[in-house]
Amino acid sequence: MRLRFALLAAALGFGYAPFAFAADMPVRAPVYKAPPALTYNWSGIYVGVNASGGWGTGRFCTDAFAGAGSCGNGDIANHDLSGWLGGGQLGARWQAGNWVFGVEGMWDGAKIKGDNLSPLLAAPNRIRGTDIKSLYATTGSVGWAWDRWLVYGKGGWAGAQADLNADNLNPGGARLQTSTSYNGYTLGLGLETFVWQNVSVGIEYDYYNLRRGDITNLKNSAGVAISCAFCSVSADVHTVTARANYTFNWTK
Repeated sequence: MRLRFALLAAALGFGYAPFAFAADMPVRAPVYKAPPALTYNWSGIYVGVNASGGWGTGRFCTDAFAGAGSCGNGDIANHDLSGWLGGGQLGARWQAGNWVFGVEGMWDGAKIKGDNLSPLLAAPNRIRGTDIKSLYATTGSVGWAWDRWLVYGKGGWAGAQADLNADNLNPGGARLQTSTSYNGYTLGLGLETFVWQNVSVGIEYDYYNLRRGDITNLKNSAGVAISCAFCSVSADVHTVTARANYTFNWTK
């Protein structure tokens, strides 16, 4: 009888031993997996806003003072321009490796203006001025991207709307004014970075070379037609622009 109980106890002891051993084993912690790295791709259609400071030079000559011939005799407008502009842009980019190619349309309202006195000593108190009201451009770009950063160059067609004036501020003097459009080209450089998955901000420098043909036989406020009202009209404008874009990425 005692032998039976001894054998039974031994059997039970051996049977529970694996469970006791398993209970004493340390529990392995779950393997930590890092979240997937956030990657950025510049391919997509984007829309954005911008704000800039601008400066440059406005130029033209005029026969407003002495009629035909004063333009050739040196009644020249050559004045510094300065002011601001702001608006928006719409574009598309395509990334191939680190290269990024793009096209963009931009329109900005502006207030970039300046004036000067006529350089003719015989024409005191006569003001010649340029007031650029808007700038717009259609450009292509090529850039180099590394992760969230993009540096690029751009260039293309540019235009502007401006008011020109050649006013006699003496008592009883006539005013000569017009609104006109310019055509030309723009070149620029920019740096942009994503601050969120689809939101990027950047800074851009642009140069605008703007020209137009002669404006002739324009009547002043006294009703007198000026043979060369505004001739050899041009402007050179530089801008530094802060930009923000939202990209609708087409690779996802």
